[in-house]
Amino acid sequence: MAKSINSKSVIRDQQIARLHDYLQNPKNQSQINHLYEELFTDSAFSNGSTFGITLSMDDELNTQPIIHWALSHGKKVAVPRTLPHRQMEFVLLEPDTVLSQTKFGTIEPVGGNVLSKNQLDTLLVPGLAFSKTHYRIGYGGGFYDRFLKGFTGTSIAVATPVQLFAEPVWDVEDFDVKINQLVYEK
Repeated sequence: MAKSINSKSVIRDQQIARLHDYLQNPKNQSQINHLYEELFTDSAFSNGSTFGITLSMDDELNTQPIIHWALSHGKKVAVPRTLPHRQMEFVLLEPDTVLSQTKFGTIEPVGGNVLSKNQLDTLLVPGLAFSKTHYRIGYGGGFYDRFLKGFTGTSIAVATPVQLFAEPVWDVEDFDVKINQLVYEK
């Protein structure tokens, strides 16, 4: 069966290439730095005390500056670990946290102190595409949509210009969970 023009898999393929090109272009670094500053000065983010933040891979917006900012401002940071059945949990990032690369290429904690969902007040949600109406396309595993169901904290995403759409150009499905806050260059 042919993919519809608005299928998430088509959009994912396009967005992976667009994001890769954007992040690899040194001319975009000042714009990326400005996005970090937008995030750090956003009250929904800066007022948080315990953050869930993914450890970025090469073709994703680098989360190390965000993690560094949070830790240097006395915040707690927890990073995700995937579980069976497309579930995940967040483990407190501490100086002695052991990290390991999974077979999918992601970096995850080994062991460590697991925080319950309600212990995270702020969740930085990754993705490939975001609409200004707060819908997103992730990488296709559904981990974040599952985690966001019943999450009572604030979910925030940072969108580079190539990730931002006025409205979803993809099919929004019943299981898609909107994020609370979207940070982008206005």
